[in-house]
Amino acid sequence: MKTRNGKKGRPISFDKDAALEAAMLLFWERGFEGTSMADLTQAMGLNPSSIYAVFGDKHALFSLAVKRYIDGRAQYATKALREPTLEKVVRALFDSTVAFLTTPGHPPTCMTLAGAVGCSVDAAPARDIMTEMRKQNEVAMKERFLRARKSGELSKDINVDDYTRYLSSILAGLSIQAANGSTKAELKRTSQMALRHLGY
Repeated sequence: MKTRNGKKGRPISFDKDAALEAAMLLFWERGFEGTSMADLTQAMGLNPSSIYAVFGDKHALFSLAVKRYIDGRAQYATKALREPTLEKVVRALFDSTVAFLTTPGHPPTCMTLAGAVGCSVDAAPARDIMTEMRKQNEVAMKERFLRARKSGELSKDINVDDYTRYLSSILAGLSIQAANGSTKAELKRTSQMALRHLGY
C-alpha cells in the first residue's frame, strides 16, 4: 500500500471476517442509529481509517453486515421453506424461529426488525434496507405457499397474500416477544397456540 509520498506503507492486516462479525452483532444489538463509529472501532478492534479503507462509511458497513446476517444467521427461514409439505414448512418456520431467537451469542430478536428502527433522515437508507429484506422474506414465503396451492395443500379459498402477511406478522411478533424477555418455553407455547389456530 502506497502512502501519499509514494512510498510503500504497511498493508492493512487484520481478520476481516471477525471484524465484520463484530460489526454485525453491534448493529443487530443497537440498531443503525444507536451504533456510533466510536462503538464500531472498539468492537471491531480497528481505527476509523482502517474501517473506511476496507468497509467504506457507516452505511456501507451496515449493508455488508446485513448481507452477512442474511447469508448466515437468517438462513434458518430459507431451510424451513424447503420442507416437503406445507404443514412441515409452517411448523419448521415456527420451530426454527423460536430456536433462533433463543440461541446464545446474539441478540434475542431479528436483525431486520431491530437493525434500523430510527426515523431520522440519516437512518433512512438503513431503514430501507431492512424493509426490503423483510419484503424479500415475504416473497419467498408467498412463492412456497403458491406451490402449496398448486399441490392442493392450501385451500383455494385462502388468499395467499393474506396468508403470507398473517404468518409473517406472527413470526415477527415472536421476535418482539423475545426482545421483551419471553423465555423459550413461553415462545414455544405461543407458537403451539398459533399452529392450532392454523389447523396444525
